[in-house]
Amino acid sequence: MITDTQNILLNYLRNIKATPAAKLLLKRTCQQFVLDYGWWYEPIKPPKQIVLGTPKQCLKNAVNLTLDDDSLIYCEGYALFKSGGLPVIHAWVTDGHGNAIDNTWPEPGVAYAGVPFKSSFVNMTALKNRAVISLLDDYQNEYPLRGDLGDQPNQWLEHQGFGLKRVAESE
Repeated sequence: MITDTQNILLNYLRNIKATPAAKLLLKRTCQQFVLDYGWWYEPIKPPKQIVLGTPKQCLKNAVNLTLDDDSLIYCEGYALFKSGGLPVIHAWVTDGHGNAIDNTWPEPGVAYAGVPFKSSFVNMTALKNRAVISLLDDYQNEYPLRGDLGDQPNQWLEHQGFGLKRVAESE
């Protein structure tokens, strides 16, 4: 059973279709990637030792949390900030117990669906790009996770960061 806000997010993920041109270039959309590999995470208030990061810098904020505390796992996917809002591509960390810890938004969002990534993959991608950018929407490298690399989860998927339930099981 999923919540009403998770259902809004799930419907968004299901209903975004690739354009014909995109289908020629890529195997999947960002949304399909999250449907295929994503997990639901429970939003929680960040622990006291986690400070609020820079607004609108979720990718960098989440990476910085994983650098500060190697027990945290970087997640990227889609989230809803408030009921009735629109889903956005977003990054947060998980504690390995299915919780979404978000230090970008001033309060936790209401629904999180995303993919946990290995720290080595996150760090190597940032070094390669000389910046922290979206793993799901990595245009600088022609969207590797939406192509053949997306078929090789052993390269990037962090099993210890699995959430509460697979997004695909909600379909």
